[in-house]
Amino acid sequence: MVVDTQNEKPRHRIQLNKVGVKDLKTFLITERSGLRHHIIPRVEFTIDLPADLKGVHMSRLVESMTEVISEEFSIYKSVEELQNRILDALSVKHGFKRGEIIFDFEFSYASKTPASRKRTWEVCDITASTVKAEGKPNIHCAEVRVIGNTVCPHCMANNHGLTHMQRAVGTLGVEGTTDQIPTYGDMIDVIERSFSSPTYSLLKLEDEMHVTKEMYDNPLFVEDVCRNILQKAKEKFEDLTLEMYAEARSLESIHKHDVIAQGQIVVNGG
Repeated sequence: MVVDTQNEKPRHRIQLNKVGVKDLKTFLITERSGLRHHIIPRVEFTIDLPADLKGVHMSRLVESMTEVISEEFSIYKSVEELQNRILDALSVKHGFKRGEIIFDFEFSYASKTPASRKRTWEVCDITASTVKAEGKPNIHCAEVRVIGNTVCPHCMANNHGLTHMQRAVGTLGVEGTTDQIPTYGDMIDVIERSFSSPTYSLLKLEDEMHVTKEMYDNPLFVEDVCRNILQKAKEKFEDLTLEMYAEARSLESIHKHDVIAQGQIVVNGG
């Protein structure tokens, strides 16, 4: 006979907002806009716990996710769809008022060098989360982080055209319902077009010359990059209803510290 100690009454009857698993790795396949991606996310999976229950059946959380993903290694049209299905499956095994699942993963995408037009593969970091709350539509948040660069316009204007340049990280986050979340590719495009210049894993000499000239022709503060991300996202996703936020972080080449700029906007499309 199995004794479910999780169902006993706790000593201190206090409701907990999040209980679950963290840093669990799994494997999944998505295909969207004709592009297939194999993803190995690091997963955080939590639900709320009422004040009168001692614990959560942790195995049911992992079991719900594993059963959905293992359905003949199904190919899902988006991470958001998969997270919806996992939370739906868990709600059958383990009742909750609020559940959340978070995937952190690296995302690869094809690109071409700007002058030699050679094929190159780039990688960015993505965090995707879904919240399922009682009586509400599921809400998703997708955050994409891409590496680019900046050139300081202030130094350039006061130093006879000479200035410092540095690698930078641009972040775009969007929040909305399932049918409103844009593709990661579109979010990457917004961020890359917001820097002084994009960066590339592969560069031949003619590409280096092209990128350097593009950077010097387009000097930007981190404030400029952050505003660029928000404006370009607003224009690209004008038909969607989203809360959006952006961050630009400059990994300063002449300082021992970084500098950042952050902002947020709302678009009400449709």
